Amino acid sequence: MHPALRHSLLVGGLFVALAGCRERKPANEVAPATTSAIDASVAAEPSGPVRIVYPSAPGSFVKLVRELSPSVVHLRSSHSVHGGPSALIPGAGDTNALGSAFILDRDGHLVTSAHLIGTAPQIRAVLANGDEYVAQVVGQDAKLDLALLKINAPAKALTPVRMGDSDPVEVGEWVLALGNPEGSEVTASAGIISSLGASNRDEIAATRTNYQSFMRTDANIDVGNSGGPLVNTAGAVIGVSSAVSTKSGDMRLVVPISRARQIFPMLKTDGVVTRAWLGVFVHPVTADIAKTKGMERATGALVSDLVPGSPAARAGVIAGDVILEFDGKSVDHRTLPFLASTAGVGRQIPMQVWRNGQGRELIVVSAKMPE
Repeated sequence: MHPALRHSLLVGGLFVALAGCRERKPANEVAPATTSAIDASVAAEPSGPVRIVYPSAPGSFVKLVRELSPSVVHLRSSHSVHGGPSALIPGAGDTNALGSAFILDRDGHLVTSAHLIGTAPQIRAVLANGDEYVAQVVGQDAKLDLALLKINAPAKALTPVRMGDSDPVEVGEWVLALGNPEGSEVTASAGIISSLGASNRDEIAATRTNYQSFMRTDANIDVGNSGGPLVNTAGAVIGVSSAVSTKSGDMRLVVPISRARQIFPMLKTDGVVTRAWLGVFVHPVTADIAKTKGMERATGALVSDLVPGSPAARAGVIAGDVILEFDGKSVDHRTLPFLASTAGVGRQIPMQVWRNGQGRELIVVSAKMPE
């Protein structure tokens, strides 16, 4: 078996953060480096051309923090909490502090981490100017560790963040994690994207699934800035910071903003995310597989097996098919699972597959994922 086929994903039960695209809209230009008299002779004879991989890294993040600070919100509870930001400084700090959030729109929607709000009896949001509002929980999704809150603040008092795109992000890009742990000052920590996401193993037959597929960063993320925005050097939000404690310690995880944006409408209307499933196992399409199947290029998601009676099986999908499009969007083995899971329930969804050297369209009726 080809090495690329060793890991399978159950569509609708698991997703992996994307990689491979390129986003290069520099926000700042890097000043040319200078050389001293000591190393001038070395600089005069370079070993090869210098390639600037990431030209938009700023000389400092001062301007970025100043511009984004009005969008970062402090969250606090009406009761004292354990393990909050004050735990970072024993004997000091606000014991009612929960963590951070950021302003999504001028309607008063805030985004934060679901694990922060827990069962807090009342949540209050403190804006950068000191104004404080009661925050209502609109919806939350524990699997992505996301929560949507709402405050009744005048639109002129709200400064929404600028949304970015996490899909083109690559390992090694500069990022900035912002937070407001105590309600008195916006904090910042800089770092790079360390990985684009490693998903947990799927549990066979889509009976129970866990959507833990996050980007990781070496920027400091703790209970203070958890729930705050992770931004690129252009100032666009590419993720939601999530400090998660595990047996091996705290993990600096980031919910990709492109994934978060797909569930915001569900949280606004229903308060929860009802996930659908297809019931197929998919693998990457390698160049060799594409050639064997008569495809012009390696694309799509290769189906290796199906769950009997699943929506995909009822739609006529068979092992060996390559799913090229789902609901009008091009997909591969990484993008299809999450897209299928958030497609809604009871819809008739067109799906383009490649079979026997030609494309064909199938209609799949989406169904709720088994509990």
